[in-house]
Amino acid sequence: MPATITTPPRIPGYTFIQTLGSGSTASVYLYQQRTPSRIVAVKVSKASLDPRAAAQFTQEANTMAQLSSHPYIMPIYGAGVTSNGLGYIVFEYAPGGTYKEIAQRQPLTCDQMLDLGVKLASALFTAHRAGVIHHDIKTSNVLVNAQGLPVLADFGISTNIYDKTFTGYSLPWAPPEVLGGHVGAEAADIYSLGATLYATLTGRSPFEYGYRPRTPAQLRELILTKPLPAINRPDVPADVEKVLRRAMAKEPDDRYYSALQFAREMQRVQQEHFGHMTPVIAEGQPPYPAQRAVPTPARPGDRATNRAWVRPVAIAAGVVAAVAALALAFAFVVAPRLDSSATSDRATIDNPATGDSSANAGTPDGSDAEVVPSPSNLYGSYNDDGTVTFTWDNPDPEKGDSYAWQPAEGSDSGGQVDTTIVKDAKVTIDAVPDANQTCIQVSIVRADRQMSADPVTACATR
Repeated sequence: MPATITTPPRIPGYTFIQTLGSGSTASVYLYQQRTPSRIVAVKVSKASLDPRAAAQFTQEANTMAQLSSHPYIMPIYGAGVTSNGLGYIVFEYAPGGTYKEIAQRQPLTCDQMLDLGVKLASALFTAHRAGVIHHDIKTSNVLVNAQGLPVLADFGISTNIYDKTFTGYSLPWAPPEVLGGHVGAEAADIYSLGATLYATLTGRSPFEYGYRPRTPAQLRELILTKPLPAINRPDVPADVEKVLRRAMAKEPDDRYYSALQFAREMQRVQQEHFGHMTPVIAEGQPPYPAQRAVPTPARPGDRATNRAWVRPVAIAAGVVAAVAALALAFAFVVAPRLDSSATSDRATIDNPATGDSSANAGTPDGSDAEVVPSPSNLYGSYNDDGTVTFTWDNPDPEKGDSYAWQPAEGSDSGGQVDTTIVKDAKVTIDAVPDANQTCIQVSIVRADRQMSADPVTACATR
């Protein structure tokens, strides 16, 4: 058998500082990297690597390198083998501890849990789309980096989705099918993420919290046979708890079909109860759910549902009014003035009620008008100077296209519609003062003065 080594190794280019922790197969140390100069965490195998162990360490390094560009996945800086045969992986140092320690000191608020949940579900969706199953999501594997952001760590027992060899899961966080001997897939990770978020509200894993088992065997039996215990916190709304319950359903097919769907459900209840949404960060996915209703896939015994993803709920009435106002403005003001605005990159359209109507009258014959699509991927972000930049895509661009936008939150401006035409699929505006979000509506306007039948609304959230 390979010799076990417990002292921190000498690694070229690194200076040992202190020991951070130790497990059954590896220890984690704090080192100073000399070039570039930074503090890093280094995971070092306890035994010199035989071919199998070397393959596992290489797999972990490759997995982390593949995923570590995501802001909520622990970045990897390097990997190698020491002169005496120990494998090591160099990670970003996360000085904020773990969510196990945080939740045991002070459980999260419901809003904090949902914020964390959307971020981790974004990370998990990214991993699953890359074909990687984590296999050991739990509070001690969610760390806090130097910027205060949560990062999903310890992909050391991750597998490819086509790997049929079970390699992990800690008992309190393991789904029933894994405890029953089946290989964990994406649905198993979703269960473990739900259990992790549950524990941030209670301080302990769900079945330990609810039933107080005395032995691992009792805990295993509870997970397999007993219902998920209630959270029993009056500040956690019933529909928020329902979201977690679906993630932790006994049957994998009854859970969310993807980590992204789990994230969208958390965004929905977050908006409903707390008036804002944490954005999803995943390549190719919009940060917020679509404005229009998204049907939920039917399951046996379900009643038909059609969840309305109208954002934000707090200004729903204002948005409806704004849509009506926008339609009238386009019909009577914007369309007649599009020709006159062609010589400028930007033209502000006034409400006819103000009396400022110098443009020629006339509207196109819409009897054979095409259906103009709505913009896609409308997304806004705050800038350091107090402005907000919104960008969007044109799913079917044509020569001469322009875009009409207006604030989505109606304010009393003396009847002013404040609809603006721009040539580019981008606009920077002043943020709404003393508000947590700034929202706009955007439509595509064709050269023949036809426009999107349905404006798209999105909000940038601080």
